[in-house]
Order: sequence, then structure tokens, then C-alpha cells
Amino acid sequence: MDADTNAIPMKLARLLKSSVEGCGRSQSEIARRAGLKRDRLRRSMSGEREATLSEVLAILQACGNPSDRMLVFLLLAGEEFALTYARSGLGDFLDEFLRLVPHEIAERLGADSEELRPRWARGTAKLLARTLHQHVAELSRRGDAIEEQFLTGSRI
Repeated sequence: MDADTNAIPMKLARLLKSSVEGCGRSQSEIARRAGLKRDRLRRSMSGEREATLSEVLAILQACGNPSDRMLVFLLLAGEEFALTYARSGLGDFLDEFLRLVPHEIAERLGADSEELRPRWARGTAKLLARTLHQHVAELSRRGDAIEEQFLTGSRI
């Protein structure tokens, strides 16, 4: 296999290894829960053999991870991101966002979607992140004001 062909299986192997080692269960228990032999799990984690998609999903689930989300994050943002954020509020948001945004963009733009340029993606991502940050900050500010009003009994 060339480097490009081997990149994803090795990323998957590293993700599996980190996931299994970080979940607090023994390899034997993970293998049992995933319906695999322990040696197959060990070889998949080390990259000696390529795990099938169903095996990867079963192993990640046996570790208590949202398996499909972890795979998407792995492919889009890398192993560290997948391990760090798959089980977080950000992971919940991105999971839902990534399911909805392609359809919303296609529907809104219609035939104009052919005018989109890949170079616009970075700026659009930054604009979206900035807008989300402002929205969350505003919600937090309002929540703090409402909490203070409740505690003091005053009106804002």
C-alpha cells in the first residue's frame, strides 16, 4: 500500500488504541463487548491488521464512545480532536451541525451552489465561529442578568 492508502487504517488503529487504553476497561472486556477475539482486537489496535468498519464501530461502542461521531471527527479533524471532543457539548453540536449544514446550504443556494469556491471555506468557518461565540456570550450575559434579577428580586 502507498502512504495515502495506508493513512486512514493507521489513523483508525491509533484511534482504537487510544480509545481502548483510555476507557478504563480491559482489552478482554472490550473484545468481549465488541464480539471479537482478544488477539484480533490487539492486532487491530497495533495496525497489524486492518479492522473492518463494523469492527471499528463495535470497538468504539464497547469503549463507550459515540462511534459514528468519532469516525467523522477523525476524518475531518484528526485523532486528537476525535478523542477530545466526541463526548462533549461541542461534539453534540458539531454532530448535529454536520448532519444539517449540507442540506441547508444546498437548499438555500440551489443552482447558485456552483458559484461556491473552496478558498471561501476558511473565511466562512471563521465568520461562523465568531458569530457562534458572540451568540453564546450574549446568552451567557442574559443568563447572568436573569440570575442576578432572580437573586435580588430587582428588574432589569
